[in-house]
This record gives sequence, structure tokens and C-alpha cells, in this order.
Amino acid sequence: MLRLFLRIQLVLVFVLTVSLLSGCIKTTSVPTRFYVLNPFDYDVSLVNETKKNVSSSVEIASLRLPQYLEKPQIVTRSSKNRLELAEYHQWGGNLRKNMTRVLAQNISQLLDTPNISIAPFSPPVPPEFRVEIEVMRFERDFNGQVRFSTQWRLSSGQDRKILVTRMTDLESPVVQPLPDFEHTVLTMSALLGELSRIIGQEILKHDQGGAVP
Repeated sequence: MLRLFLRIQLVLVFVLTVSLLSGCIKTTSVPTRFYVLNPFDYDVSLVNETKKNVSSSVEIASLRLPQYLEKPQIVTRSSKNRLELAEYHQWGGNLRKNMTRVLAQNISQLLDTPNISIAPFSPPVPPEFRVEIEVMRFERDFNGQVRFSTQWRLSSGQDRKILVTRMTDLESPVVQPLPDFEHTVLTMSALLGELSRIIGQEILKHDQGGAVP
């Protein structure tokens, strides 16, 4: 009888302990936050009035990321040689696809054209221009600045003739003392918008009748 009573007490203690631990875990768990890049809100397009009635066609042929950025977690660089993955601050989808869609939307707005396609969904008629981008760096660094480094190529859509090959290094002007992920992602969208503007300007330089303000 005494043994049975002790066993019941042990079971009750075990159940209460598990319940308390479960309650603590639930109340102290950190919610995961998800982020997306967004198109930049340009004041005006790059196209002048004489070009308004002619729509350029552009294909985003490829956008490649380094393997360390192909993660759901937002990556920051805590030193020159060390990366940190934010377990509770993640991308709300695939970063490469998000960047490609935003780039297409930005160029569409800048060139004032709906004729923007994303590979592999190519239009029946070959586009006038193809854009290929290799991303080398796209993260917040240990100084608190967001850095965006790319090598990109602009080519003709018909004969694949290379028109421009360029390295572009962009960085945010404001140093953030704390890892504010909301501000970091907003800044990343702005830098992607600046790259879109640079590419759009090059497209207009090689387009008949194009003009850059």
C-alpha cells in the first residue's frame, strides 16, 4: 500500500513538472518573423516623352546567388570571415525568386513597359534585351552597412551579342548600430532598386530612340 502511494506521488510530481516546463517553453518561445523585398517607388521613369509610345522588351534571363545566401534565414556578416544566420528572422519565400521578381517590376516601371519576362517563361518573340546577374554579396556587414556586389551582363535578345559587362558595388550610406532586420531588408530593397536603375540606364543607351534624363 505504501509503495502504491509513493508511486502515485511520483507520477503526480512528474506530470506537474512536465506541465510547468511545457508552460515555460510556450511562454518564452521567440516567434519567427518573415520578410520580403519590395519594388522601389521611383518618382519618374527613365523614359522621355519621345519614347513613351515605344515599349522595350527585356528578359531577366538569370539571377544567381552564392550558396551561403540560398538559405531561409537572413544572413549577416559578423566579421570578415564569419557569417551568422538569423534563426528567427527569415525570408518569406525563396530569396533568389523574390529578387528576380522585384528586379523585373523595377525595370518595368523605369522603362515604362509591360514587356518584361522572367526565364524560363520566355515570350514567343525574342526580347530586345537579356539581363544576367551574378550576385557576389548581399548582406549586412559587421559595420552595420548593407553591401550589394554583382557582376551583370546585358546582351541583345535576338543574337545574344554582349552589349555590357559590368561589376557594380553598392552600399548603404547609413551605419546601423544594431541588427535591425526591418531596416536591413528595407535598405536591401533600395539597393536592388539602385541596381535596377543602373541596368535600365544601360538598356536605354543601347535602345533606338532611348534617352536617359
